Amino acid sequence: MSRRVYRRRRKKPRRKKWPLVVISIVLLAGLALAASVALGYNPLLASQLRAQYGDDFFSEFGVSAPESGGGEQDLDSIIDAYEPAFEELEDKAMERLESLFQAALNEYHEQEKDGTVDRFVLTNKYIQAGRMLENNVDNVFYEMLEEMEAELIRQGHSTEITGEIEETYQEAKDEKKRELLNRLRQKISE
Repeated sequence: MSRRVYRRRRKKPRRKKWPLVVISIVLLAGLALAASVALGYNPLLASQLRAQYGDDFFSEFGVSAPESGGGEQDLDSIIDAYEPAFEELEDKAMERLESLFQAALNEYHEQEKDGTVDRFVLTNKYIQAGRMLENNVDNVFYEMLEEMEAELIRQGHSTEITGEIEETYQEAKDEKKRELLNRLRQKISE
């Protein structure tokens, strides 16, 4: 009878998977950053802008919807109660937008003097700053509009006026964007 020789099976060395995991994470993070930049949002630039202007510049407007009167109110009273809050938000947003516009012009002229103008970088920086401001103003505006709509419903009134207010708001934003672009073109061509 022959004897079988049993050999120990050699364990195959396991390949370490952590380099693959690390490379995958780095690639995914890079792709996410590239996609956000391609879509017009650069988180690195956003943090630079927050450091330059402060978080409050983009998010704190000190505006809130008025307290509900408690009793029964007619439609005009509700609209009159909310109008100052909407106007205050508009004033603060326009003031900050003008501040960004002046900063962009100043930075452009400084770079022009130094001979280091990079229009692409400068444009991206201030477009992102404008978008950050716009997004936060939109959030405050729509919160107040929702509260107004809830008050109108509570008082038994039609909410049709909120659609008109929103349409006016969007038209004013679009008009301001066109105006700023025209002013920028004029200032740069001088």
